[in-house]
Amino acid sequence: MDTSALCIACVVLRERSIRAASRALGKPVSTVAVAINRLQAEISVVLVRKAGADLVLTLEGDRLLLTIEALEKEIFALFPDGDGRIFDKPIKFQALSRFLHITETGSIKRTALNLGLGQPQLTRQIAQVEAIFGEKLLARSVEGSVPTSAGLRVAAAARAVERLWSELTLSAAGRFRDREATVRLGSVIPLGHESQVAGLLASLLVHWKHIRPLQPLSLSCTTSEELISGLKSGSFDATILDTLVVPSDVDHYLIMTTPLALVGGSPDQPKQSTEASLRKLILSHPIAVPSSKSGLRQMFNRLLHEILTEDERSNLQILEADSLPVLLNLVLEHGFISILPAPSVAAIGRSLIRAELNKALALPLWLVWPRRRDAPKFAKNLISVLRSVEFTLGASNGVDRW
Repeated sequence: MDTSALCIACVVLRERSIRAASRALGKPVSTVAVAINRLQAEISVVLVRKAGADLVLTLEGDRLLLTIEALEKEIFALFPDGDGRIFDKPIKFQALSRFLHITETGSIKRTALNLGLGQPQLTRQIAQVEAIFGEKLLARSVEGSVPTSAGLRVAAAARAVERLWSELTLSAAGRFRDREATVRLGSVIPLGHESQVAGLLASLLVHWKHIRPLQPLSLSCTTSEELISGLKSGSFDATILDTLVVPSDVDHYLIMTTPLALVGGSPDQPKQSTEASLRKLILSHPIAVPSSKSGLRQMFNRLLHEILTEDERSNLQILEADSLPVLLNLVLEHGFISILPAPSVAAIGRSLIRAELNKALALPLWLVWPRRRDAPKFAKNLISVLRSVEFTLGASNGVDRW
């Protein structure tokens, strides 16, 4: 790491935007992006994530921001006469550390021996640092090298830089090992704690811990669209998706399919699933469904195209909410209809219309992973654990498994 990249990255963290930092510093977007990426790589921590055109701090980014800003402040202390050189004349932290070593040993030759370096190499590096500061930092003589007044000032700030950088990177190696060892699994959001997906995920976590105790499994739940994006960006090693089809550039395994049902309306209506009854249900009620990011919405759209005309579809009253508890509340309390997994509907315990869809509209649940060299190994492990999960759905709910 160097002083310039650290300070540029700090501006990105404050601005929450690479482009805003680029404008503030008058530097190319590519240079700014490299700086923040380099800092994250050096400390093995994801500090920011994309949120539209801007960035948001991760929890770790928010926690470490004060330390990074304190480090930036000490770097500015290296140049009390102005900050122009900070962003244009990078000094490697390694060079500052070697300079401090010389001030402690009082000898370039002794420092070179201690660090396993050639004396000419170390001398050139210190000369480059002095050229950036524009003044001599060491007074050399036959007795050794001692810091000048400028050298004492630089040494004080460099000592603080070294301390703060060590604080940031102290556990970096451990974090890197954890990140590499942990399998990061993404999944669609379960309907509730009693849903099939929730039961499957809970059993998967428990069995994985018993079978592979030295390899943690980290689980995050979000929409299908964000899962696919995370898979391609490397945020997830594998994902559990409920989409109709999976991207062509990934590998996949079908875990199960789940029957779907339209639910809602008055419970005294006929509980039939004919095309006519489905049409009547859809055309006579307001609709609450997830956004197109979800597999449930994709299935609902397919149903609409099968049983409604284009004019009928354009006149529907539809609310979108990517929250299954919200959808369920709209159904239970506000007279909406929605499309939900049939087994989950059966567990609601309220008298509702439940018009089950045909098997062609059953919702698939896929395990999906990228095509990369190390992927088959952890994917095979996940499939093995999934197959060993003692999660009995029961013949009555009509779920096809594995």
